[in-house]
Amino acid sequence: PVLTKSCPELKTGPRGIIAVDEDGRTSVPGVYAGGDAATGAATVILAMSAGKRAAKAIVADAGLN
Repeated sequence: PVLTKSCPELKTGPRGIIAVDEDGRTSVPGVYAGGDAATGAATVILAMSAGKRAAKAIVADAGLN
């Protein structure tokens, strides 16, 4: 709730979590999310996997590959 008040263009899903694509991209260009912020409560393994996917997307989006 605090995050979306300070950044209203950040879209959230029906459960109030940050909406992301399969690579962790949010509705705000250059902003990525993963883990509990994007999935709700889940395992550490899933959070780590989301972080790795987001990191790859950040590198690709920045043209660093």
